[in-house]
Amino acid sequence: MKAARVIASALLGLTALLPAALQAQPATYYAGVVQHEPASIPATQVVARYRLPLMSGGINDFSGIATSDGNTVYMVSDHGFIVSARLQRGYGQRIDGVEIRQVALLNDENGHPLTGSMRDAEGVTIGRDGALYVSFEQHNRVMRYRQLGGRGEDLGAHVDFARLRAGRGLEAVAAAPDGRVYAIPERPARATYGFPSYVWNPRGGWGDGFRLPMDLQFLPVGASFGPDGLLYVLEREHGPRGFRSQVRRFTVNGEGISAGQWVMRSDYGQFGNLEGISVFRDWNGRIRLLMVSDDDLQTGPSELVDVVVNR
Repeated sequence: MKAARVIASALLGLTALLPAALQAQPATYYAGVVQHEPASIPATQVVARYRLPLMSGGINDFSGIATSDGNTVYMVSDHGFIVSARLQRGYGQRIDGVEIRQVALLNDENGHPLTGSMRDAEGVTIGRDGALYVSFEQHNRVMRYRQLGGRGEDLGAHVDFARLRAGRGLEAVAAAPDGRVYAIPERPARATYGFPSYVWNPRGGWGDGFRLPMDLQFLPVGASFGPDGLLYVLEREHGPRGFRSQVRRFTVNGEGISAGQWVMRSDYGQFGNLEGISVFRDWNGRIRLLMVSDDDLQTGPSELVDVVVNR
């Protein structure tokens, strides 16, 4: 990171020598690191927190969540399960309970349950076609499920997938409004500016996407395109004082991405290990972030956290 800052500083020095017309900042760029701490981050306005009930078999190790309305949700466990549920909301939109509607195994292309390291699911998103897309971080891939409990469809591979570190691979997956699916690893396959993303096009397979600007020690663990068309990325930092999470949002245009805007940053230990995010709009027109924490085999709380975006 220190080397990256030195390089970035040198580049800024060269920029100062350019004519003013050439110094105009583009709306998007392809790689980089965050140059400055944000001047202000809105206070985190929590609408609801709900501790999920304990279930056997590792079903509680939820690492990904997807919703379109904030009520019907899909959650994936890194032990090879997917759960369909309905949130029971009370006064002020607090979550009073969860009605589990279906628990299904994540299957391979032949309809057989995934086992061992093959089942390490980390992210889930609802595609434009209504199917669920699930990312896996050890045997790095994205699979499509047209129905819960059905056969999975492997979307193929990018050349980088085999180079990603086991356990630090494809954490985040997000379906764009145009039907493309983006996947972001927790750690890049090789030293580079920014975190790479990979984009799957139904007509052309996998290609290179944008490069997410790095921010300090935060690592990307979840992503979701909101109803406003912007990409919201959940990032995590883990240190002696516990977990700290933040959410930044970006405008994505092909391989280009905006500089980003912070919409949330938690205190250390305020929440558990938040790993999944899904963005929706409530009946008041507000953008909301529904997030889920992984209880890491019951070593920490597994809960749903619902936050309002204040800007």
